[in-house]
Amino acid sequence: MAASSKSALIAFWSVVLGVSVIGIGTLQYLGPPKSAPAPKPPTAVQHAVAASVPVGHAIPAPSAAAPIMAAMGTGSTLPMGEPIPAPNPALLEPAVSNPNWQVPRISPNGLAPMRAYAATVPATHGPHVAILVAGMGDDNSQSQEAITMLPAAISFGVTPYGAHIADVAALARASGHEIILEIPMQAANPAIENAGNEALVMAGPITLDQPMLDWDLSQIKGYAGVTDAIGASQGAGFMNNPNAKAWLLQEIADKGLFFIDARQTGTTPYAWNRTADVVIDPVGAPQNESAQLTSLTALAKLQGNALGILMLPTPNSVQMLQSWTQALGAQGVTLVPVSALVLPPTAQAATVSDTVIP
Repeated sequence: MAASSKSALIAFWSVVLGVSVIGIGTLQYLGPPKSAPAPKPPTAVQHAVAASVPVGHAIPAPSAAAPIMAAMGTGSTLPMGEPIPAPNPALLEPAVSNPNWQVPRISPNGLAPMRAYAATVPATHGPHVAILVAGMGDDNSQSQEAITMLPAAISFGVTPYGAHIADVAALARASGHEIILEIPMQAANPAIENAGNEALVMAGPITLDQPMLDWDLSQIKGYAGVTDAIGASQGAGFMNNPNAKAWLLQEIADKGLFFIDARQTGTTPYAWNRTADVVIDPVGAPQNESAQLTSLTALAKLQGNALGILMLPTPNSVQMLQSWTQALGAQGVTLVPVSALVLPPTAQAATVSDTVIP
């Protein structure tokens, strides 16, 4: 019995030793347990976003589209000289306020309207200048004349109120012109400037403007960006309000569009954007428009690029603009579409919704 007990004891400790060896080997293979990662400090962009929103208004969770917009950049996906393609169903979705309305979106594979419908840019060095001709689509013959007379690098702003906007937009795309939709907004003095029934206004909860914005965005298809330039108005009453501006620009960014600001106010948060350097009023004397175009050329040479907005395409202003574009080459300045000059947002991934505008 003693020998048998001794053999059993030896066998028991042999098993224990074998299990221990296996356990030690497994731990060496797996390594020590990993601790939970330390929380990351806020980034500079997050600090900038927080600082840009008035105290007392919550910042909801970032939009899923914001990281895509941050990395996307701009520029056409088309071969040089190609017409702008017809509207792509993959870049449209039902509007929030009315599913029967189709509004822009970033496609599932990451293609944004701001790239899909951007005009091509000549590969040149030196100063670049761009022109947005606003107010297209109201007067059909005047709009078509501007499209056929002006070079393809000229971009056109189309009013959602126009009676001929679908035909004008289709002709412009076929001619290689990129389209920018004009968003009507409350003017600085509504009693003098009527922005229309579908204008964005500063009254009550800001999300009450959603149906108006959805209606505006659904009036045409196949545009690369939007602008506050419409008629003689620049939407200053709405855009000068920080909450209103933040909400609108995040909506624009989420849909993969860029924003052109006619108010000459500097940098713009949330959406890819560009502010006008010169706003040309064609209602005044012809020599005024000529002087403004000359100033735009000088700014392009000084800064490296410049953007001008012609507020209304009158016959005289279009002829003057045509002559100006023909003289740019001799001055070493290249005409490019507006999309070629847009800049990254100064802040990203923040919205201000369900807030009351003071």
